[in-house]
Amino acid sequence: MSQRLIAAMAALFAVTPLAADAQATVTARGDSLLREPITFTLIGGARSGELASLKVPLERGLRASPRIAIRWIRFPTTSPSPRPPIVFLAGGPGDAATRAFSTMPVAILDSLRSVADVIAFDQRGTGRSEPAMVCGPDGALPVDTAPTARMRDSVARAAATRCLASVATRVPLAAFTTAASVEDIESLRIALAVPAISLLGGSYGTHLGIAYLRTHGTPATRAVLAGVEGPDDTFKRPRTVDAVFAEIARLSRTDSVFRTRTPLLAVFDKLRAQLIKTPIKLRQGTTTVVITAWDLQRMVADALGDLRALLALPAAIYAIEKGDIAPFARATMQYRQARPINAMNVLMNCASGASPARKRAIASELAGSRLGTVIDFPSTAVCDLPGMPRLPDAFRGRASSVSPVLFISGTLDGRTPPSNAEALLRDFPKGRHLVIEYQSHSLMGDRDVLSNMLLFLRGVDVASARITRPPPMFKH
Repeated sequence: MSQRLIAAMAALFAVTPLAADAQATVTARGDSLLREPITFTLIGGARSGELASLKVPLERGLRASPRIAIRWIRFPTTSPSPRPPIVFLAGGPGDAATRAFSTMPVAILDSLRSVADVIAFDQRGTGRSEPAMVCGPDGALPVDTAPTARMRDSVARAAATRCLASVATRVPLAAFTTAASVEDIESLRIALAVPAISLLGGSYGTHLGIAYLRTHGTPATRAVLAGVEGPDDTFKRPRTVDAVFAEIARLSRTDSVFRTRTPLLAVFDKLRAQLIKTPIKLRQGTTTVVITAWDLQRMVADALGDLRALLALPAAIYAIEKGDIAPFARATMQYRQARPINAMNVLMNCASGASPARKRAIASELAGSRLGTVIDFPSTAVCDLPGMPRLPDAFRGRASSVSPVLFISGTLDGRTPPSNAEALLRDFPKGRHLVIEYQSHSLMGDRDVLSNMLLFLRGVDVASARITRPPPMFKH
């Protein structure tokens, strides 16, 4: 990994201290709050805001717990009659809201500010909040041999063990669960001195948002949750992952270039069978790359999170069929490199885990699955390590809330399919579900998502609907 990338990762997760003359107050929860002005840069411009630091208990429920700083940036509203503050919950887990905002067009922030104050909230262990949870690059796999499943799991477990052991010398691992972050959000609300907040979450941020609504939600709490991960959806069902790949294959048959080719799934199945029997060896510079069926599955699973990658997927698979292996080999080399390990991601995913029923369903669907559980790697390899936190079974049970919630899903989302939101609606009497045809997991930049999100946050009762669109155009 390049020194530039390592430096970028370090900068992303560095803690930004507040100025010495920042004004301190004590909240109704007894947390110490500091605020100071800040200028924040987004795509296309900068906006003034307030950087806040709140000292909260590291271990909830312990009276003598040490404290950590959770931080956020508050952008003031431009509305003369503002709604409750909008708290943005980033995904991952392990992404930071302030990082996500730095990649946001300033026009989107301004549209949100026209509704209410906007809070870029860095969850514990992310971004500007404490503690730092990213370990140095680790977990490299050899490129000149075919890693077995046992080797992949062993390397992932060893790398995670080293990272978690390092983190455990500074903080207790059990302090990093979705339940702990729920209480951090409530501490934020109390620090803001408002009776209710609005939540805006994507991907894992929806998982956290649902947990907050179940615990602290009120009729005045509104939430827009895009790419919905329910309480028991952390580990993916092979059947739903395969279904999105099958839909891409079906849509490729409507493409003028691909309709004359062998059907995409048949090509994939043939390539996978060949790679299981005989991995491909290809010389790249001075290195021989050995490509396996796992690498093919990983390439497809990675594409299921982004529409642009999905639209490039058929061409990539057909290129491999024709013998154009070099791009595939380069991607394999990159994937097997050592990379930073985000301990917060590992701990939060493993703490949420899967119920016994979910595990049985996943196991029953593996037989005949094209992609298997590759989409959940390395969690499948590391979550049974000693010392991992685990939330009680009740956490993965049915969630209910009286809060108005707008769930948003894309029909081509292999990570958080529309069925996740549909299963929640029975327990959310004020829940609505917006389904976007031919959209994938990255929903926040979608024009229809943005317009409906703003309406809902303004208090409009957006109806459940399916937004139809023409089929997407594939890359050739």
